[in-house]
Amino acid sequence: MQPLENITVAITEHRYTKEFSTLFQRLGAHVDACPLLEEKPLENRDELRDFVRLVVSGNLDMMIFLTGVGAKFLISEAESIGVRDQFLCALDKLTVVVRGPKPVAALRQFGVRVDVTPEIPTTEGVIETLRPRDLQGRRVGVQLYGIPNPQLASALESKGAHVEPVQVYAYGTAADRKSVQGFITRIINREVQVLTFTSAPQVRMLFDIASELGLSTELERTLKDDFVIASIGEVTSRALGERGLLPQIVPKQSKMGSMAQAVADFFAK
Repeated sequence: MQPLENITVAITEHRYTKEFSTLFQRLGAHVDACPLLEEKPLENRDELRDFVRLVVSGNLDMMIFLTGVGAKFLISEAESIGVRDQFLCALDKLTVVVRGPKPVAALRQFGVRVDVTPEIPTTEGVIETLRPRDLQGRRVGVQLYGIPNPQLASALESKGAHVEPVQVYAYGTAADRKSVQGFITRIINREVQVLTFTSAPQVRMLFDIASELGLSTELERTLKDDFVIASIGEVTSRALGERGLLPQIVPKQSKMGSMAQAVADFFAK
């Protein structure tokens, strides 16, 4: 008997839905997938292109990448205006800081050297790792992800840095409202046994849509009533905490394979 036989796993992952589903299916689970959000390029790309040119000009001292998809979007934008090689070469002359494993993997695809990676892949982890560094008068580029990051900007500025933030993409809804409504209803009806999240924006998107549908109170009540929630990473778990939810499953490694195995181990007990 497989460890997740007779278990239905609800997943909200949007970028690797098929791969994530397959991991659970191999362990015997039935998968209820509802990709909640997607990263959409900004309609006004002028600011993004200006930032690419700023990097190419050599007028930055440090570049902080917060997400893998953001790093890829920036490199893609550099390519679209014909300066991809110059952009990558310019990065090689900067101190490159990344928040976690996803931007590391994305940058390595393009041969970009990574200089600083915090032990804890969060904004606080980046701030703590940079605490000993002298940033007085340094120009620091920050790749944002869908929303501003005033905490990071404020911490850098308090050390005397000049912060150059750039929003690379915005979040949009990946699934239509009817699909999400059905997904939420199945959770409320306990037709699934475990709900998984791989990023904080997925948590917020689920509850935003539930609120629009008039289902947020019922969804929250269900998830607080001994419902199994699995979460990747401290940032995702914190977003759940904002709703008063505590994930029972948090894999040690922030990877989808680790989560699938952690869920299997949980139900094997």
